[in-house]
Amino acid sequence: MMQQWTGVNFVFYFGTTFFTQLGTISNPFLISLITTLVNVCSTPISFWTVERYGRRTLLIWGALGMFVCELLVAILGTAIPNNTKAVQAMIAFICIYIFFFASTWGPGAWVLIGEIFPLPIRSRGVALSTASNWLWNCIITVITPYLVDTSQANLGAKVFWIWTATCGACVIYAYLLVPETKGLTLEQVDRMLEEVTPRNSAGWRPTTTFAAEAGLTNDRAFNPTEKHEFDHKEV
Repeated sequence: MMQQWTGVNFVFYFGTTFFTQLGTISNPFLISLITTLVNVCSTPISFWTVERYGRRTLLIWGALGMFVCELLVAILGTAIPNNTKAVQAMIAFICIYIFFFASTWGPGAWVLIGEIFPLPIRSRGVALSTASNWLWNCIITVITPYLVDTSQANLGAKVFWIWTATCGACVIYAYLLVPETKGLTLEQVDRMLEEVTPRNSAGWRPTTTFAAEAGLTNDRAFNPTEKHEFDHKEV
């Protein structure tokens, strides 16, 4: 749900119509192609950042970056409409906004939902998350034309005030409710969620192994901060 609340599909679905309404763009279809290209080229960055910086950090800063870009687009579109320089700046911020989405929330949300659900209900949790994603995709697709159509609400660039508000909700959601699952097994994620809150999850470390808990080994509890020495015998 929150991934759709970022408003990115408004740009992809209705970008050509929106850019036409700005009034100073001669080729709105070309601008739509550019935004799509930014999305495609930015996505592979997340393959590295999601493991380097973690899921929680990525979603918080990604939502914050999108919030700032959308706020600036809304301010420019409201304060200086039909101004060529202002429209150029709006397009630049929209491209930066898409970069933030494609490198964080776009793939990061799908990584997270595959890790946070308890093992017994993981498949149903992922299925419901996917269903929620497409439900909100449908809702936004249905209501957006009424928001920007000149014969309806005719918000134009002011529609970005809505996406600014929903992206602000994404920042709060990520900060309060998204746990850090980087470097943990699925069993360790379950244990972490039992012991700490999402805000404190980044500092959580496992103190035992799944094999030890299952009685498969006679080793004492595992301490990841302790140095372990092993004897190597020649055969």
